Amino acid sequence: MRGRIIRLTVALAGGFALLLVQLTNLGFVSAEGLRNHELNTRTAAAAVGNPRGAIVSADGEVLALPIGHDDTGQRLLRAYPHGPLYAHTVGYLGPTAGASGIERSYDSELSGTATGIAVQELADLFADSGRVGDVVLTLNHGVQLTARAALGDRDGAVVVIDPATGALIAMWSRPSFDPEALVSPAPGAVQTGARLPLARAYQHHYALTADESLSTAGAELLEGARRKPSSTGIDLPGEPGGAEPDDSGSGDDAPVRLTPLQLAAAAASIANDGIRMRPHVVHRVDSRSTGGEPSAPDASVESAPRDAGRVFETAGAAGLLARMTAAAQQAAISLAPAEGAALPAAIAAGWLADPSDTSTRTGRWAVLLAPADAPTVAVAVLIEPDATLDIGNGRGGGTLATMIAATAAETALALRAVPGSDLP
Repeated sequence: MRGRIIRLTVALAGGFALLLVQLTNLGFVSAEGLRNHELNTRTAAAAVGNPRGAIVSADGEVLALPIGHDDTGQRLLRAYPHGPLYAHTVGYLGPTAGASGIERSYDSELSGTATGIAVQELADLFADSGRVGDVVLTLNHGVQLTARAALGDRDGAVVVIDPATGALIAMWSRPSFDPEALVSPAPGAVQTGARLPLARAYQHHYALTADESLSTAGAELLEGARRKPSSTGIDLPGEPGGAEPDDSGSGDDAPVRLTPLQLAAAAASIANDGIRMRPHVVHRVDSRSTGGEPSAPDASVESAPRDAGRVFETAGAAGLLARMTAAAQQAAISLAPAEGAALPAAIAAGWLADPSDTSTRTGRWAVLLAPADAPTVAVAVLIEPDATLDIGNGRGGGTLATMIAATAAETALALRAVPGSDLP
């Protein structure tokens, strides 16, 4: 009898110990991950109706309107004036759908609970208002519109990045979705993000092969990216952990599985002496009182550029840039004249599938650096196979993908040349 009591006591003690370990894990170790999990909607539900900062483009376009109360004291839901255009980046915040994008990754800044903003709020102890953070993105509204228009009704992605800093100037994924449908309380509104399309630009891997009809630049670029297959570390949730393995080939001819953002970051490193910068979409966070206007911040914290490692040796990057420039000249690809002279570009291109397989249509990818002599813009374009358009065919010496890349680069360079432009 005594032995049974001892065994029961030991079993109960062990059970309580396991329970204590699990509670400690849930309450402390895993708390942050569970709180930020994409399926956890409680945080978002609690945030709806509370003061919240705006999300603004680099050139001042408001992408997410601040949450507050109207004149009658009623709660207001988050509003997204540009609908699908920024859905994959800005994300959404809804009472039942939860949160995604910037709304999730910068929730503490937007809600004013981040440490820096909370400390500032202590100084306003006797003020009759709280504090929130307005998040200013690196994305430029004009370039984003151009990227969407250039890709048109084709599925794929356009990524425009600053090689020196990693700041994303545009990032468009198609298909997209309307975030208003996720935050609307109307009957029949979408209530979950599970059925939403992935962001083609940074959440979807593609098997890429090079087109060597012009030069070996495409193969060299992919080989460099193959050596650094890790995730880019972009400040958005949901990026895959790295390049997925591909079983459709072997050796040097095997497709390289990358996201368009990984491709763009690898191409941008060529213009940055072989160094890849961490891509980011947030330029700064402006702290302000909830009684103030988004245009009148009290303090700002800017995102510092971060080195993400070397992709190419300096000499190798310079040689690859020269071969990409020669490829653009051979394909007659240049940018619109600037001050009377056309700007040279550098390109590399390839396929989404093995072009020798004639039984299926293929997609195309292309990267473009401009201007070729000292690139300040890198563009990656990916077009998925299209059942109604043979996008693999050359057009005017280039491909549809390289032309889309040139259009996006022209817009980015033109806006950067405008005096007083807010583009970071």
